[in-house]
Amino acid sequence: MASTPEFQHTVGKTASLSGTALHTGEKVSLKLHPAPVGYGIKFKRKDLQDEPTIDARIDNLKTVERATTIGEGSVRVHTVEHVLAALSAMDVDNAIVEMDANEPPIGDGSAQLYVDLIKRAGVTVQEEPRKFFDVREPMHVESKTGALLVLLPDEKFRISCTQAGPNNRFTQFLSMEVTPTAFEREIAPARTFVYYEDVQPLMEKNLIKGGSLENAIVVRGEAVLSKEPLRFADEFVRHKILDIIGDLALVGRRIRGHVVAVKPGHATNAELVRALAREQTRRSAIAVPRAMPTGDGGSRLMNHFFRGISPVIRSCRA
Repeated sequence: MASTPEFQHTVGKTASLSGTALHTGEKVSLKLHPAPVGYGIKFKRKDLQDEPTIDARIDNLKTVERATTIGEGSVRVHTVEHVLAALSAMDVDNAIVEMDANEPPIGDGSAQLYVDLIKRAGVTVQEEPRKFFDVREPMHVESKTGALLVLLPDEKFRISCTQAGPNNRFTQFLSMEVTPTAFEREIAPARTFVYYEDVQPLMEKNLIKGGSLENAIVVRGEAVLSKEPLRFADEFVRHKILDIIGDLALVGRRIRGHVVAVKPGHATNAELVRALAREQTRRSAIAVPRAMPTGDGGSRLMNHFFRGISPVIRSCRA
């Protein structure tokens, strides 16, 4: 079967990588496995008894502080957004993400390692149509901190994002259609960043244990601290788009719409996903056909209907 964006895809074979987790600082190995149609993306905790899995859906979202954490019961997987962004943007609908710790490797702070992993595994088309969420009318969410996300109708998946730091430092804008080629070239290499004044509070919360200039950019005043020069002049807004793609993957459907984002963050992204999930539930309820009674009950109902409508038909013919 020829590859087509209208059909579901999985990875062609198992591929693996290893590295250090950003927030926990633990060493972790990750394997990407093929999955059947309709499976979605599930994270498997290989290190726990019975190897539980967590469905990457909005119902399982637990926390959004500096990262996106999903869980079921007492089981958690932290910082899933880079993995999900790469899988979604590279056209993978169904896969098992197996890990031997509770957080994926951070790599260099971008999604490039996961794009490379997916390319090593290959992407295979499956014989089942994709499920889409078609935006029919404008939707929006807004936070008290000034974050705003608007979702508009569009035939493609587009994101237009404005990023601004404290006191509007490093204000950047980028608008693009999200495709595998554009993601790999323009978004995946963009690294995570943090403002210097936020570093100490994060450390006090027992976060970023694995953080360093090897896997994050630190912004101090007007200076940018990094092991290498910025990969893009607007690298910060590109990473924000990466996070939006990853968080919106929790919808569990391909979005056909245009996201307009101003100063986005994981919390606001999650609120938009919840709004989409509520709208999809509403649509599904409307689309469910009402069953006609069967047997003698159905026959009596139809006879009653035709007896009632016959006089109306005769009067129209007169």
